[in-house]
Amino acid sequence: WLKLHLALQRSTLSDIERAQMAAQAGGVPASEVAESSLLRQKGLGPSYGVVPLERQTSVDVKDDTCDDLCPSSEEHYPFLDLTRLGCVFMVAVDHGAPAFGYWNVFFAQGWVLQYLFLVCGVCFGMSKKPLLEYELRLGVYAVIGVCVNWSAWLLMGLDWRSNFFNVVFHIWFVVGLMVYAVLLVPVRAFLVSTRAMCDQRAAAGENPEEADLPQDEEERGGDVSVPARAEQRDALLHALVVIGGGVLGILILFKEVMQPLLKILAPVVLQFVSLLGTGTSFWGLPQNSQESLVFLEQVCSYSMVTTTNLYLMFTCPRVFKRRQLTAWAVLINTYGHRMLWYRSSDERPWHGFDLMTIALTTYFLGILHRRTLGKYIARYWFVPIALCGLLWPAGTYGRLDETPPHDISLRIRSTMMEAIFIVVWLCAGDRIVHKEIFTEDKMVFMNDWALIVFLVHKAVHMMLPSPTNWLVILGIGPVCYIRRHMP
Repeated sequence: WLKLHLALQRSTLSDIERAQMAAQAGGVPASEVAESSLLRQKGLGPSYGVVPLERQTSVDVKDDTCDDLCPSSEEHYPFLDLTRLGCVFMVAVDHGAPAFGYWNVFFAQGWVLQYLFLVCGVCFGMSKKPLLEYELRLGVYAVIGVCVNWSAWLLMGLDWRSNFFNVVFHIWFVVGLMVYAVLLVPVRAFLVSTRAMCDQRAAAGENPEEADLPQDEEERGGDVSVPARAEQRDALLHALVVIGGGVLGILILFKEVMQPLLKILAPVVLQFVSLLGTGTSFWGLPQNSQESLVFLEQVCSYSMVTTTNLYLMFTCPRVFKRRQLTAWAVLINTYGHRMLWYRSSDERPWHGFDLMTIALTTYFLGILHRRTLGKYIARYWFVPIALCGLLWPAGTYGRLDETPPHDISLRIRSTMMEAIFIVVWLCAGDRIVHKEIFTEDKMVFMNDWALIVFLVHKAVHMMLPSPTNWLVILGIGPVCYIRRHMP
């Protein structure tokens, strides 16, 4: 289809005729494409899912561009908006009726906060704003949210001075995004250059689909030659040595080399945490000297996983012929550690960074077989839901996302559920969500609702009893609709 499209671009046909011919080749009614082409020419319709020509021609049609997540940073992807809407709604529900979270209604513990980080990671990868402008915008949201929460504490006559951590409450998410953005700027720049390197390598004739075997041997249907097998074996051995050796070195660094420094840093960390108030205990931060030392040991474990992810991101595109394998390597490393090793409630900031790393890696490098997996996930959407229903122990009560279980069986179950949700979103999120929700049903105003509700919902829950609080939160929707449709 892409070869046909490029040939048509060089022809003398009109835009509408070229679109009609491309649509017939792809099985899309030509009348629909002609109508959408006219709308785009007149500026009356959004160009959802259209990949710019410069992105398409950067690599050959046989490469895995279909495995890319949001292949164009210039287009609007409605599944990002709808994901954000659903997550904000569930956050507001959880903060107003915690029983929903404790009973894991809709399996929310495995996807709400996780999807928010994934969306933020993809949007950060797509953003072309300078870092300062990006940080200022997030800073404005953080200041507004903290002021709203602080006002609620003042009006309720609560002691906010000794519990500032809980005054900020959910706005720590925004503060975390600001920190992550600063840390991920060089990572994003590296991924941009890595993607360009992979595209140049593919354009030079290193086809990732056929690079493992000699072309002439495959065409003849014969066995692979002895030199070719030796080359494959050497390449595999090289990859194992590079990746395995690096992972082992990172393990020694955090488990052995860093240990003597922890006793020196423990009192400093405890003094800093005490300045944040008593609310820090809810998030698992240390409250005495012994807990401070244990906390630092856990931080080393969390940082080891994050560092390993960054190492895999750097090495995998260079030792593997397919850049799309990188995302799978990062996913396996992240969730393999979460299944096998206990991670306390104070691990959430590191996990947020890991999720944004996964999102950036998938956005820039793709994820292998995304198109195929996405097709079957969208077709058999009920299978992941059934699997999660079987994995979650019936009658379990508690926030396993905030207080991870020590029992390895339960930990593996809950982590597998989260991994399923992550893979489903990365591979099939854009297929499950229909753009008509925004283009035909005119639900764009819900983006404004989600932003406002995220900033004010905690204060509304604090100051107003049920069901008044819910009426106020839902009532923001019609206001946003009227505002959007004002002449």
